[in-house]
Amino acid sequence: SNGYVYVTADNVVYVINPSTNKVIGTIQAGVRLWGIVYDPSNGYLYVADAGSSTVLVIDPSTNRIIANITVGQYTVVYYWAGSIVYDPSNGYIYVADSGSNTVSVIDPRNNTVIANITVGTYPADIVYDPSNGYIYVTNWQSNTISVIDPSNNTVIATIPVGAFPTDIAYDPSNGYLYVVNSGFNSISV
Repeated sequence: SNGYVYVTADNVVYVINPSTNKVIGTIQAGVRLWGIVYDPSNGYLYVADAGSSTVLVIDPSTNRIIANITVGQYTVVYYWAGSIVYDPSNGYIYVADSGSNTVSVIDPRNNTVIANITVGTYPADIVYDPSNGYIYVTNWQSNTISVIDPSNNTVIATIPVGAFPTDIAYDPSNGYLYVVNSGFNSISV
């Protein structure tokens, strides 16, 4: 909405002007910031703070924190704690809570958690697939992917993949999902 790029690192959100590739501001926030997502419906940024098991809401027009939302517990030992995604089909925000084996669902209209979805052990990364409208979550210790139907916030399938899946990405050119299996040094498609 303002043309800037926001990047998390430790307890700081950096504001970058992409026309100059320079940091033009910082937002001191949280303990261990990880995931960040933009909600175009309200214009706010949602930042997962793995150090405090919260999601911080930032107004990019002022670069100030306007709300703190308590979510499921994160496991801060693992680097991925606090992956977060916006679902444009229902306007909700989904957060992988690796310490509680859940995905928290946030309604950004009132910044509250409206559901906690039980998934596999140590959910790591999360992605939205616009081709079918589903949310996919890697479960690091379960060696699976949980498929969430956001129309009713339930797990509708579990897909086995390689050992210790961490990252997941959606490719819009072919509609495939790519999963990094850190235990096998491989990728599941």
